Amino acid sequence: MKKVEDLFKARASSPLETSMLYDGRVGFTIPEYQRQYDWSEDNITRLFYDTLNGFRRLSDSADANAFTFLGTLILVEEETKEEEFSGVSVAVVDGQQRLTTLTLFACALSEALRRELAAIESFSSIDANVKKWLNEEVEEKLYELYECAIGSQRVSPKEAFPFPRIVRRGDTRGRSKANSDYRSPIGRFLEGFADYFDSDTIEYVPPALGTGTDAVKLADNYQLVRELIGNLNDADWYEDTECEQFEIAWVRRTQCRNLFQRLSDYMKDEGDRNRAIEDLAKCQEVHALVRTLLFASYFCRCIVLTRVTTEDESAAFDIFDALNTTGEPLTALETLKPRVINCENKKSGYAGSQSEIAFETIDENLDQRFSDTSKKQAETKDLIVTFALYLEGKKLSKDLAAQRNFLRQSYDGAAKNGIEPARLFVQAIADSAKFRRFYWEPDGIEELARFHGSETVDEVQLLMSLINAMKTSLALPILSRYWASNLKHRGETQFIEALKAVAAFLVLRRAATGGTAGIDSDFRAIMAPSAGRGSSWKFGLCAGVDHTNRLLSTDDLKSALKALLERKIKTLEKKRWVDQAAANPLYNQSRELVRFMIFTAAHQAMPDTESPGLWTKEGVRPSSHMNAFLDFKTWRSAHYATVEHIAPENVPKQGWDIAGLYQDNILRHSLGNLVLLPPKENSAIGNDSWQKKRKFYLALTATSVAEQAKRIEEAKAAGIRFSNTTEKILQDGARLSLLEPLRTVDEWSVDMVIARGKNIASLCWDYVWPWLD
Repeated sequence: MKKVEDLFKARASSPLETSMLYDGRVGFTIPEYQRQYDWSEDNITRLFYDTLNGFRRLSDSADANAFTFLGTLILVEEETKEEEFSGVSVAVVDGQQRLTTLTLFACALSEALRRELAAIESFSSIDANVKKWLNEEVEEKLYELYECAIGSQRVSPKEAFPFPRIVRRGDTRGRSKANSDYRSPIGRFLEGFADYFDSDTIEYVPPALGTGTDAVKLADNYQLVRELIGNLNDADWYEDTECEQFEIAWVRRTQCRNLFQRLSDYMKDEGDRNRAIEDLAKCQEVHALVRTLLFASYFCRCIVLTRVTTEDESAAFDIFDALNTTGEPLTALETLKPRVINCENKKSGYAGSQSEIAFETIDENLDQRFSDTSKKQAETKDLIVTFALYLEGKKLSKDLAAQRNFLRQSYDGAAKNGIEPARLFVQAIADSAKFRRFYWEPDGIEELARFHGSETVDEVQLLMSLINAMKTSLALPILSRYWASNLKHRGETQFIEALKAVAAFLVLRRAATGGTAGIDSDFRAIMAPSAGRGSSWKFGLCAGVDHTNRLLSTDDLKSALKALLERKIKTLEKKRWVDQAAANPLYNQSRELVRFMIFTAAHQAMPDTESPGLWTKEGVRPSSHMNAFLDFKTWRSAHYATVEHIAPENVPKQGWDIAGLYQDNILRHSLGNLVLLPPKENSAIGNDSWQKKRKFYLALTATSVAEQAKRIEEAKAAGIRFSNTTEKILQDGARLSLLEPLRTVDEWSVDMVIARGKNIASLCWDYVWPWLD
């Protein structure tokens, strides 16, 4: 019987160290029982984000060991050797997806560095000696990346031949082209990459990988990885991600400087080294090269896999089963709690303390609601992202290590100033958890009467439902600054003003631009500390670790939001905004926004008797029950739950102005061609002609049973017949007064769509603009 210590060996291992197993002779083999390579875009993007966030954390002197942990690699040294392979073949029992993806990253980084290397000679503003050093750094890194993807076996005392680090069972790693045979997509891909690396070309064009889904997936994923690597130096890309761009100025910091492998070898004098680093920081044209080089260095040496190696395949499967049934790691809040307890115990004790009461609130609003540990982990990560923005105006990723580090550092910073700031810190987390619970989650929004009076609760529920439906969670830190659990008694005016301002900004911004690009960055700008570089676009709403930061007045908040809005859409002028909003294909961009805009246009309005198809509010007396669409009940109602096309989404054969309405892919998806209907009603008539659809709308808006029956008979007399099912839907359904203006439209044309879109947008502007102005 083996000794326990002989069952397996486990150690932390970087991608480079992993590729250098057995003195660099290791070749990984994917067994036939393993599924094909199929990592999703989300998996790969998550890996990239985690690595980028670790790379960013490295710049923080308080977190010098900012490694990125990617999980386990279980390997079995194979007894049966590959006939034409002189290296050491190991089977990958677990980890082939991440190992293959890391190999794709190594290849893409090689491409990126080759591209940057080709540009070095053209750099005119950098010292020649520094240029030579950089050239050597890049060459060294290219070799390391190559080793991550390609091994080399000695075939004679003077000759070596490359082999793919990863193949699937059935591939043959040979000693020459003649006796190598790669049938798997990854084998072919890496064989081609070895040839590419020996050439002078910049771009790697993979060979034909096959036609199977695994080949397509590999090709698509490599293209995705290339794009992600390309984003390293695109400052705009970072605006809408959880990541922050590595600033070249950070190369002055020791832990970042250590990523250079040849600096000390090439420049023996400390002064020369310092001057070289200063050159890099100051010379703009080398920044892309330096950032890519340092990221590649971080990739090779600071990503960490837990490598488990055994000679016993049975033991390997037992280890795999054990590792995959241990559940989620502790959340960042769970790892903070012992620190809080220790701090309280140094004072009067944790039991009964304000911190304990705060953790009970956290437990009530978080832990007790998520018995599934993975869901609890996900919700905790979302909470801490918004809390970091609330507290310090800090952009924080969902990376667990980054979140633990943030909570630890921020709590310690508060505790340095005494027990009360430390308690306030924990209470702020509890309040954030409570706020998310009731103002973000749909079932919590249902219960907002506990915080708001009867005159205001409906409006708060409606606007929070809109913010939730548009998935704008970074609005929560802004609103949290104006919120307290005792609003009913303290007063809600300030909170509601802030809520309306944020909602107006969201509606006006999304309707004008269509997409979400930059919105998260705008909300971060509102929270970011105002001091420092770029402070003109940082408005300082964050609370601060000690909660001593000034709270912006709601007028200041509105001014900030208007400034950000104007920066994006250039001019805050109604006509320009209406034209933009009416022209966007909002059906494809945000259907929840469409619902809100149609509701605001129809709210307290009447059909315009002079302009068929449009609403008007001129001379209309407000009513509490007639055409009152802007309320929480209507928002949730199934009657107006879905956004549907009037002219059908797909090009019909007849019955419509096909040459006009279908001239492009935008007009029919724009505001003027959209309507709100229950799903059954729409499916009953969705693709029919305008004449038949109009008769249907007349029946849906009939004010009495008799009028509806009359409308159905009029349709029949005109040769338009509804099926028995459609007639039953009409008879059983509610009257849909939101469709009333459509009753008088004789022809559905391009002009009608444009006019109706501008009408809805104009009335929406009139409704929400005062919330900001």
